[in-house]
Amino acid sequence: MGYGIPERAAMIALMALNEETLNSELKRRYGLDVRKSTRDKLNQDGLLQSRKLGRGFAHELTDAGWAWVVAELDEKVPRRAGSAGGALYALLNGLKVVLDARGMVIQELFAPAASRPTGSLRERIRQAYRSLASRPWDWVELRDLRAQLGDWPRREVDLELVGMFREKDVNLTLHEDRGRLTQADRDAALRLGVDDMHLISME
Repeated sequence: MGYGIPERAAMIALMALNEETLNSELKRRYGLDVRKSTRDKLNQDGLLQSRKLGRGFAHELTDAGWAWVVAELDEKVPRRAGSAGGALYALLNGLKVVLDARGMVIQELFAPAASRPTGSLRERIRQAYRSLASRPWDWVELRDLRAQLGDWPRREVDLELVGMFREKDVNLTLHEDRGRLTQADRDAALRLGVDDMHLISME
């Protein structure tokens, strides 16, 4: 299905932000207003996940939305895109070249940068959890926990989490509604047995 500039702009901006973002923040920072018609169309097509927060909405790309963005990287400039749209698609085409050359996926390119923390990894995991949870044993998204851990190697974090789980220091579970998972959720998941875990809780 073809999309106009409002739909394209919303999805490309959310690609770059790579996280759930309030519509008010999109409007304040970038002059992008995801109006009801745009929101409804992208939600209906399964490219965008929106939820009501306070008086407004927050938006995030779904797996299908990320797939659309990836496919758009080497597309031609849409008609009536204007000079700003032309520049945007020049950038997207350039990103495609860079990603292919480095063997990266686009989510890696837009992952938030963070410095590696000091201290033991287990203690950092506990600190990260406490910064996200309202109280002990609240469920926290693994993707949010990982974002708090800086550049600790993924393998080290996974091994530590598995060890904590086996020692009953943490609980891990999966999202029951797989249809609502975003690509960021899938990327952050921890495989236990045959299941991918997306949520963590601890004391």
